[in-house]
Amino acid sequence: MGLFDRFRKNTTQPSGRRTGLGYGNPEEEKFWQLYVESLHFKDQGKLKSALEKREEARAKYCPNPGYEGMACHNLAILTMYHLGMGQAAAKYARESLAFGDDYYRCSQEHMNELRFGAHLESLQTAMMTAASYDEAMENGRQGAELYGGIFETKIKEMNEFRTEYPRYSDYQRQTSLLYYSRVSAELDQGDYAPAMSLLQLLLDRAEEPAYDLSYEEYVDILDDYGTISVMYLMKKPAFSAEPVKTSRRNLRL
Repeated sequence: MGLFDRFRKNTTQPSGRRTGLGYGNPEEEKFWQLYVESLHFKDQGKLKSALEKREEARAKYCPNPGYEGMACHNLAILTMYHLGMGQAAAKYARESLAFGDDYYRCSQEHMNELRFGAHLESLQTAMMTAASYDEAMENGRQGAELYGGIFETKIKEMNEFRTEYPRYSDYQRQTSLLYYSRVSAELDQGDYAPAMSLLQLLLDRAEEPAYDLSYEEYVDILDDYGTISVMYLMKKPAFSAEPVKTSRRNLRL
């Protein structure tokens, strides 16, 4: 089980309509209609269609900045936890948080649709896909101020890990291994999409100072990425992820 997963699994059951209130305008109604449709496509393994529904909601049916943040959140969760697109997930999570207080208020107002809280999940996703300890800690501190609990625990764990492993790549690599294992079937969580997301980020950022992967480390991660991609394809018939960069520069040849 992954970094935050026990706090988010089976918590996003959309009501389809806010209890006793209805939506404020047709744009809001259409936004949530598309979100529910995307969930149905996701459950059927039609991930490309699910992604298109969420992209359409963002492009056409966001009545205010708060909804823009919500739309980015919905895309971040789909790309991170179902499509294995770490670069996209990192981008969408940060874009959602850029809508600030508007997004936070919108998230609080729509707890019926996303009961765990979109804003909270955006902070978690931003923390997981961060490019350095400092960036992850900043997201964690924001989460701790607003929500306490899990964020405070993760900040403490991250500080302890950082003492022994100063490269952020080591922390992100260790996190990826919470989702899968090639050692034994008993250890394998089978949650390949978030693992692929994290491995993709490790490969893409290989030469950044907080990562600084050696050739051997890069090849080891690339080997895992390729293997679990095949395992993921066997479980998800409608797979569409970003290509991994395997240039001579990235391989340091």
